Amino acid sequence: MRNILSLNEHWKFVKSAPNADAAATGEIISLPHTWNAIDGQDGGNDYYRGTCWYVKEFAKPQMNPSDHVYLEFPGAAMTADVYVNNEKVTHHEGGYSAFRVDITQKLQEHNLLAVSLNNDDNLTVYPQKADFTFYGGLYRGVRMMIVPQTHFSLDYCGAPGIKVTPAVNLETQTAMVTVEAWVTGSASLVSFTVNGQTITSPLQNQYAKAVFTIENVHLWDGIKDPYLYTAAASLENGDQISTRFGCREFRIDPQNGFF
Repeated sequence: MRNILSLNEHWKFVKSAPNADAAATGEIISLPHTWNAIDGQDGGNDYYRGTCWYVKEFAKPQMNPSDHVYLEFPGAAMTADVYVNNEKVTHHEGGYSAFRVDITQKLQEHNLLAVSLNNDDNLTVYPQKADFTFYGGLYRGVRMMIVPQTHFSLDYCGAPGIKVTPAVNLETQTAMVTVEAWVTGSASLVSFTVNGQTITSPLQNQYAKAVFTIENVHLWDGIKDPYLYTAAASLENGDQISTRFGCREFRIDPQNGFF
């Protein structure tokens, strides 16, 4: 079974440091955090842009010998370099996309996690220009994920290992819902569940999918009726994942736009 731990407390933050060891003397903060909380509010484009450091100490989590340990960063603006015990484990560009890194082989009994973040103006990380502040920081927190050796993939395009694509037919009031899953490790079957229906699909090249039909589909309608379904998937070893989704068809009216 998965174990998800929050790493949002007891970080140290500095605006400038040559390395992770030097950053460990910073001020104590909690996540989520941005260094532009004050100077990024006035719209003057004069807020601090540069490289800052976040550092946290943590003990090795309780885990089975075959488990894998990931760090998950839902929002790290804008360019990130992650270090575990002074060894660089990943580089990520883009402040609005989640990413994860497997740190299983880097763990010691006591560990030092350091994240170097940069929100400088540059020519490689998008967006390049906008009418908002390019805040720097770990603005959505950090999680540790302990998963079995065979698990729904945490390395595939920053996604959680499951994807849902609904297609609505308004004439029949039905929705065809395609659910896809990606798996890391050795498994043969994935069991998908949507709206009380379960389909078991074989894995081919660590990929499986199933297609469901929802009769009398309940449409998602923004704040008026934000109805969501749940798609779940499970493996034979007990690893499970789920995500929520809405069913809605968008059309373009030449006079009124989308509806």
